[in-house]
Amino acid sequence: MEKDIYLQQIDYFKGARVLHYFEFVEPQEVKDEYFNVHEIHAVVICDYEGEETMLFYLDDGLEVVLEFEFMIPKQAKEQAATDFNGIDIQWKNR
Repeated sequence: MEKDIYLQQIDYFKGARVLHYFEFVEPQEVKDEYFNVHEIHAVVICDYEGEETMLFYLDDGLEVVLEFEFMIPKQAKEQAATDFNGIDIQWKNR
């Protein structure tokens, strides 16, 4: 990775408590619903006080590129596994 983004030091992201995170060794490309290609450097699963679980795809500056809403973290992990097929995502827990 060109730049360390130090997700292990972040407890809250966008107002939600960080549950799991993963930083890619090499940036990955993902297409959004409009077929725009985005370079993703990290993924984060966050919880808004039990209300919802969010999956954020981040660029190298910790800016949200894409976000998804789920009921439980398992669904967020499944989405990331589908989007990054072939990559063994080893989630780190907070």
